[in-house]
Amino acid sequence: MRRPLPHALPRALVALAGTSAGLLIAVPSTSAAPAAPSAAQAVPRAAAKTLPITWYGQERYYYCGPASTKMALSARISPPSQDTLAASLGTDVNGTDDTSNVVATLNRYLSTTWYERKPVNDPPTQAQRDLLKQDIVFDIDRGYAIVANVVSGWRPPGYPSGTIYHYVAVVGYADSGNSAVIADPAGAGAGGSGWSNVPRTYTISTYNLGTWIGLKAYAA
Repeated sequence: MRRPLPHALPRALVALAGTSAGLLIAVPSTSAAPAAPSAAQAVPRAAAKTLPITWYGQERYYYCGPASTKMALSARISPPSQDTLAASLGTDVNGTDDTSNVVATLNRYLSTTWYERKPVNDPPTQAQRDLLKQDIVFDIDRGYAIVANVVSGWRPPGYPSGTIYHYVAVVGYADSGNSAVIADPAGAGAGGSGWSNVPRTYTISTYNLGTWIGLKAYAA
């Protein structure tokens, strides 16, 4: 069993209290974000919520990591360039190695310790599926977008064929967390000609998102 991370307990306590709670290989404005709210702070729950992020298409074929990270940061600050983020993420022509790099970069630019790396098995366990849904609702309600490292096995409609390692931002939820709103940096053809049928944003089931992340991880 994975030992709870430092603020996992307060999150659980909030939930119990009833508060709202590349190749597409995934691979400074430095203004500080507002301090993370205390676990005791109640946030009203909604059936659906989407953060006011700015969509960014990936500027290089291997920049899905930097672009997704930039979209997540845009929910709270004016983010740095994709080149600056790529340097922080260690992104190269093979992509962004691991979601732990995304966690460190998000926390650095937001001056927080909010983000953690959450691994997902293939197939995901029920506990991992439950945690993903909880994290999406909890984080979005508090103004934090999620960055997910995904791999084909499941893919949204319109996606090109072949094995695709990718990063996307999770910027909202619907149906009380049973659906997730995805901001895809390869959408609208930003990932190349094969991506012209992929929208910039779309909604998928959180169950399918968990399957899509399988073997990888997300930053939440």
